Formats: sequence, structure tokens, C-alpha cells
Amino acid sequence: MDKNNSVLDLIHGHSSVRHFTDEDVQPGHEELIVRAGQMASSSCNLQPYCFISVRDKDTKNMLAGISAGAVAARRAPMIMMVCVDQYKLELVARKSGVEYYKSEFLDSFIIGVVDASLAAQNAALAAESLGYGICYLGSIRSAVEELRARLDLPERVFPLCALAIGVPAKKNPVKPRLPVEGVWFREKYDRNAVGKSVDSYDRKMAVSGVYDGRHYSLESCRIRPEVKKSDGDSYGWIEHSARRISSENPLDNRPELRDILEGSGFKFK
Repeated sequence: MDKNNSVLDLIHGHSSVRHFTDEDVQPGHEELIVRAGQMASSSCNLQPYCFISVRDKDTKNMLAGISAGAVAARRAPMIMMVCVDQYKLELVARKSGVEYYKSEFLDSFIIGVVDASLAAQNAALAAESLGYGICYLGSIRSAVEELRARLDLPERVFPLCALAIGVPAKKNPVKPRLPVEGVWFREKYDRNAVGKSVDSYDRKMAVSGVYDGRHYSLESCRIRPEVKKSDGDSYGWIEHSARRISSENPLDNRPELRDILEGSGFKFK
């Protein structure tokens, strides 16, 4: 790694921050963060996203109550909501006198999700470069209808995620990632490399202590009928991740989300 590359240092030094001081995000910095988000790549320069700054205590408390992992919402001085925004494109179409035909298709929503995610990551890096800490909050998608009312969102605006932003009072160690051999292939997908990478990473995470007191309960997991499992099983990245993706808890899966999206004007042909 280039030791003189401050951008790479920033990226490789990232860890989620969930404890903040009482110091607010400076107004000038807030705008710099949003403008940095705007400079992310955007499909056809459509920019189908928006940011909404939230400091209202009641809204932050509501967000913090969604899940145990969202407590940062209450502690942070500011929450930056990141939304897919097709409302502005509907407005553009109307102003031009054409139909927003592309909105009928799933690809249009995917473009919005990708562009909003790119903008969010740019904003996150900008915030960290200014000395703030951030924590992504994906749990907001479990409270879409309430957020739509609280934020006065028009049709075709969907709260995708949020960034809790503030001056760090405490920083977690940088969490290791999968070996690069398991996520980077040349010319074609390498199943063997993925298997070795997952096993190696599992062993590393199992002894790291990162899951101490954080075991995901088996109670809500859909377990294969031929398998017997117990909470005494070896617990590393494989077990932790597998339990999360097998959960039948509606808060983990948000089965109502498609209906909410379609009721908000999004379509998925």
C-alpha cells in the first residue's frame, strides 16, 4: 500500500462509530458532506437520490428503537437520511411533456439504489475526512411508513439507509475483511478460492473476540431438518452470518417492503 496515500489510509482505517460526543456537525461541514455525495458516479447523470438531515430528537429516538444495532441514531447529533428519489425524475418528465416510462421497470429502481449507495459512500468518506465518525443504519427500512410520514416524503421517494454522523467518543478497531482471494477473481468465478477464503476468515473471526456477547439466537433461524444445532456450536463468521441470513424474524426480512414500495409509486416489471 502507498504509505503516502491519505485516501487509502482513510478507506482502510474505517470502522463504524456508535458513540459520539455532544459536539454537533458544523453547518459548513454538513454541506461539504452532501456535495461530496453528489460527486459520486450516477447512471446517465440522473441523480435519482436525495439526502435529508435529521436532528429532531423524537425521530432519532424512533430510529434507535427499531433494532439493537441502531442505538447510534440516538447518540449521534445528526442523522443523514439517504433516499432513492424518483419524484424528481417524474417532475422532469412532466416538465418535458413525456411519460416516465422507465419507472415501470425494476431496473429503474436498481439504478436508484446503486446511485444512492454510491452517493452515501462518498458522503461517508467525506465525513470521516473531516474528523467525524459514521455508522450506516439499514434498519430504517423496518420503519418506512413512519419515516415517510415524519419526513413528508412524496411518492417515489424511498428511505434506503441513513448515516449517523458525529465526533467520535469511542472508535472500534478496524474489522478484518475476507481474504482478497475470496472476492477478487481473474477472468472467471473461482468457487474453490471462495471456499478456502470463507473457512480461513471464519477461523480468524472466531478467535478475534468480535462476537463475544453478540451471538445471534438460533430461535428464529430456519434450520435444515437433517441438521442438529445448538448454541454451543463453534461460533465464527460462518455461524454468525448463517444465522442472520436464515432468520425468519420479520424485522430481519421486511416481507411487507415490496407492498410498501408499490404503494409508494414504485413498479417492478
